[in-house]
Amino acid sequence: MIGLARVGGDQEGPAGGYAYCNPRGLGCHQRRVSSRHMRPGKSSWKRVLSVVGAAVVMTVSGTAAIAEAEDPLSLASQSRAHFVKVADSSHESLCSNATEQTDRCIQLGQPKQVSAIQARGQKLSRTPAQLATVNPRAMDRADTTAEPDCETGFLRWNSCRYVEWGYNVWEVVNGVPTKRIGYQTYLFSTEVGWNHLSLNWSLRSTISVLDAWGTEAVGAQGVVSNGCARDPLVCTDNGGSYSVFLEKGHSYFQDWEQWETGPVSQGSGSSSSLGGYIGAWLVVSSPGAPGSSISLNIAEVNGVKGRCDRVVRTTPGCVASENPAVITYDSVAYPKVAEVAEHVYDAQASLPYNWGWYGVGSPLTLGDGATETANCAVSCPPGGTPTGKSCDEYPIAKSNEGAASGYAYSVRYVAPEANSSQGGLTSAYIGYSRIMLNEEFWVLAILPDGRNSWDR
Repeated sequence: MIGLARVGGDQEGPAGGYAYCNPRGLGCHQRRVSSRHMRPGKSSWKRVLSVVGAAVVMTVSGTAAIAEAEDPLSLASQSRAHFVKVADSSHESLCSNATEQTDRCIQLGQPKQVSAIQARGQKLSRTPAQLATVNPRAMDRADTTAEPDCETGFLRWNSCRYVEWGYNVWEVVNGVPTKRIGYQTYLFSTEVGWNHLSLNWSLRSTISVLDAWGTEAVGAQGVVSNGCARDPLVCTDNGGSYSVFLEKGHSYFQDWEQWETGPVSQGSGSSSSLGGYIGAWLVVSSPGAPGSSISLNIAEVNGVKGRCDRVVRTTPGCVASENPAVITYDSVAYPKVAEVAEHVYDAQASLPYNWGWYGVGSPLTLGDGATETANCAVSCPPGGTPTGKSCDEYPIAKSNEGAASGYAYSVRYVAPEANSSQGGLTSAYIGYSRIMLNEEFWVLAILPDGRNSWDR
């Protein structure tokens, strides 16, 4: 049983935190929580609660004083260097390393990706085509420091991933795990608001204890950091490592403001991959296997693959590169592009491979200037365009799959202002999604009556 104890003379203690005490002798620990450690109104968890190897000593006045022992998790909460060291050493507790001297061991479960519907009870009411309808020029003028919006997680300004993961405790006989005696299961929520005009982003992380059984039902001590702790020369943030007490039915929130510290910000490279660095990193001390701990680095398994670059635009920025890049020709918002939108609408349905049709066809890939010139020379040779018209081709000239590639293509003669509008929108969306050379992208056409080329 875990009990709440006073620390200091007041109920909340002089530092404004509660201490949880374990009557079995694990001790108490008190920690004050800054505002960045929680999001008010999201959980009944008001202060970080943790249990460490400590002794509780009663003073003459009758108040409790804490004499902390050299507990690994206590050290892990003090600095990121200590956290990484403790996390890396936790593999020694795994059942795969059990010996005849081992009494109990920990088995790490298999991480399982879950949908937003399963994780948040959220059913997206909009299709990918509706989510891809965004004004990139307005985004360039907008405040790009907003919270993650996981109802529009389809696009590259958000990463929204949810993973169930946990561990089992086993009883060991003669070096062989023979009986499972406890477990804890968590839901890790990773929500990121990227900034396509900056090297900063916002990480909102939640760890929810879905279930706990057997030896782990009493609650487990943990320390939380994030994937950037692995290498401060890749990314860093304004937070640190902190302690939590993991109980069934409780959720623990953490907000981090992070930024790239690698080759893009240092000017030594053109782009940097953040895959494996974005998300919470939890180290748990199992009450059922004293002295054992387990590392669950959600950043390594959640599928978030953020990327920063200084190539696509003169201003560096970062996007969710795991999400699809989309170029949209919206003739409702931009009436001048209507003829091109109608051409794309027809060509996506009639051409082999249905180029650019998300969910049905194949993606296009971005070519360079020489590719664009070669495509135009094949699809729209000099002297072939009627007077007063402009030649429009699909797949678009900027793609590697255009007319010069040998694939089938379509040509339509449109008003010059339609082609001009298309060119501006193409460049804007490439910049907004930060589409790099040879990277995949999709094309969405929206007709004047609101119909689109994906939903049909």
